[in-house]
Amino acid sequence: MKLAALFLLAVPSLALAQPGAPTTPPAPAPTPPDQPQNPPPADSPQWLPGVVDVTAAETAVPGKLTLTMARAVEIGQKTQPSLRQAKASIEAAAGRVSGAKVAEHPVVTLSASVGASSDQRGQCVFMDPTSGTCGGFFTGSYNTGLNAGANWRIYDFGLTHANVTAAEANEDAAKAGYSVTSLDVRRDVEIAFLEALARKRLVLVAQATVKSETAHLDQAKRFVAAQAKDPIEVAQAQARFSNAQSTLAQAQSDEAVALANLRAAIGWLDPARAPAVDPNWPTPASEDPPDLAQLVSTARKFRPEIVQLDKEIYAADASVTAAHAERRPILSASGGIAYSPFPTTNPTEQPSWQAGLTLSWQLWDGGRSHADVEVANANLVSAQAQRDTLLVSLTSALESSRAQIVANKANVVSSTEGVTAAQAELKLAEARYAQGLGSQIELADAQTAVTTASGNLITAEWNLAAAWATLRRALGQQTAS
Repeated sequence: MKLAALFLLAVPSLALAQPGAPTTPPAPAPTPPDQPQNPPPADSPQWLPGVVDVTAAETAVPGKLTLTMARAVEIGQKTQPSLRQAKASIEAAAGRVSGAKVAEHPVVTLSASVGASSDQRGQCVFMDPTSGTCGGFFTGSYNTGLNAGANWRIYDFGLTHANVTAAEANEDAAKAGYSVTSLDVRRDVEIAFLEALARKRLVLVAQATVKSETAHLDQAKRFVAAQAKDPIEVAQAQARFSNAQSTLAQAQSDEAVALANLRAAIGWLDPARAPAVDPNWPTPASEDPPDLAQLVSTARKFRPEIVQLDKEIYAADASVTAAHAERRPILSASGGIAYSPFPTTNPTEQPSWQAGLTLSWQLWDGGRSHADVEVANANLVSAQAQRDTLLVSLTSALESSRAQIVANKANVVSSTEGVTAAQAELKLAEARYAQGLGSQIELADAQTAVTTASGNLITAEWNLAAAWATLRRALGQQTAS
């Protein structure tokens, strides 16, 4: 009777152990063969990986938008507030250039006046008809005036030119700063997307584990009901099932946090729609990155921070020149015309004009120019030090990213083999348990091995993709995504 019960239990249990049983997370959906991969820029190294943009990823699910990494980066480049702030900095720098050039242009002023005062000088503009006298405290005198003038700084011995040069260099630095911010936004979105994707795939692993443990719990109940196994095996299976459910809840919570971080990285302000990630991993590069020397050469060519600091150094040097030029003379031209039509004793009086050249030289300014020179020199030294610091850290960042890529590629290969082996072990353990030969401990160990190996593979793929994103940022290149 006991053997018959074991045979009856083995038939449905063996079905659970077949290759089609959902004991592992589903494999990523293959990229459609006709789906083109966005090409990298013409000057990008061919070993930089692109990212396959699945056009069907953006679904019309109400309240949710499923994104590929390419689409997430595209949205981030349009909506991230930090980019608008960087663009405003460029506009402000352009305004400072225009302000520095004001001294090169003539300034024209126009003024008109009208006034009244007591006629203490006895000028008979209005005669008192009763006394026949004029002037005095109670007698008013009125006047009007119309004046136009122009002033033009002809030459200031390099002061204005140095200020304009510094302002233009700062504008170029602001433009390079926008590229820096754009790269940072791209890197932050990619890293946030990869974490959300990894968390999503870990949820799939947790769901598969729950489903598998549900089947194991059902098997244990069947064996115990048939008196083929000890009742403790139901309790053991129930404990593993509860743990799997708890792990799933935590994985779902981690995914929600990762999606919130992705929303922040994108700069998504619309609370009515929630981002979701396409489950496909970015296409990895088939080759290892080149050696460190080539990486450093590429980074020094493309990193916008280097351009930004070079412009800041140039601007600081021009500011030093301008600070020294504050002590030099200023040659200016001025001219004006004045007309006072009232009061007048001669109705045919003509307007007056004046013009002249002025050479002024401030021999002593109380030490202001000396202080400006000290500040400008300090800013120059600081900009040079920042550039040197970047060059020092650049090599280390590139070397670290390259090493992580090489290590994680090997880790992905070994983790893939580990998943295959763990899945085979679980199938054997389920088959043995279905035949009454194995135990819940053996089954639990096999299931744990599958879950762990699947998690390790996801982590390895996550780390590999993140290492490529970090390397792209270290190189300073906007590769196609």
